[in-house]
Amino acid sequence: MMPASITRIEDRPGLPELILRHGDAYLRLSLQGAHITNYSPAGQDNLLWVSNSARYQPGTAIRGGIPLCWPWFGANPDLPVRPQHGFARTRRFEVLSQQVDTQQASVILGLDASSEFPEWDGAARLEVEIRLSGHLWMELRTTNVSDRELAVGVGLHGYFRVADCLAAVLPAVTGLDYQDKTADFARRTQTAPLRIDGEVDRVYIDPPSMIELHDPGHPSRLRIQAWGHTDLVVWNPGPDIARALGDFDDGGYRNMVCLEPALALDRRRRLAAGASFAVGQAISAQKGA
Repeated sequence: MMPASITRIEDRPGLPELILRHGDAYLRLSLQGAHITNYSPAGQDNLLWVSNSARYQPGTAIRGGIPLCWPWFGANPDLPVRPQHGFARTRRFEVLSQQVDTQQASVILGLDASSEFPEWDGAARLEVEIRLSGHLWMELRTTNVSDRELAVGVGLHGYFRVADCLAAVLPAVTGLDYQDKTADFARRTQTAPLRIDGEVDRVYIDPPSMIELHDPGHPSRLRIQAWGHTDLVVWNPGPDIARALGDFDDGGYRNMVCLEPALALDRRRRLAAGASFAVGQAISAQKGA
């Protein structure tokens, strides 16, 4: 087995990245947004989808991988003029620590709430810990460093690669209630395993901690074990929205499904002054499952 390592690179001007290796497992992340763009388990290809039209520019979110939505998910419910999905995904994180040993390669990254938005200036601190071993483990830890209560939304906005979204199946949401953004957030119940047959933009409420994505065209079964969340967001733009997005390949929607443990909509976390909470996930791909 190759030894674990962490290497800093800057292939793209203004966008430093870290490369983590553990044995034959590989992970690439941008310090902008603590954004993972490649997770390749040992002996496997990248499990994550990244658009061929993604824009790698400072201050611009990267389309694909695992963007981090913080400190709100989707539109800001209090100030809709604020950017979609918060500001963490376009901010440079600081490397707080890194470690390699026989068990894993790991980093902890930190971000203070941006002074660009007065209501968040000096109010919160985000730490992101990422561990690469036989699987990918990541956790977002939010601390309220202000003297008032904060309402914090979070989303681990993972874009997962599939051979064809029309054949992919998500059984774990069967029986769950969800809010459907394509129908003005109408509340409905999923009565059968989810199949992607057009635009899907749903927030599933109280999902199980472990979900699997069944993709007949992939030799492994994707598993996500999540904690600290209240929701599972499932998104695929379908052909029309994909064509309208400037950083999304026109046909790319066929090869991705977003699966996102989240605290979304009115289920943001109410965080008292001085308090902390965590949301995280472990991602693995089981061959022959």
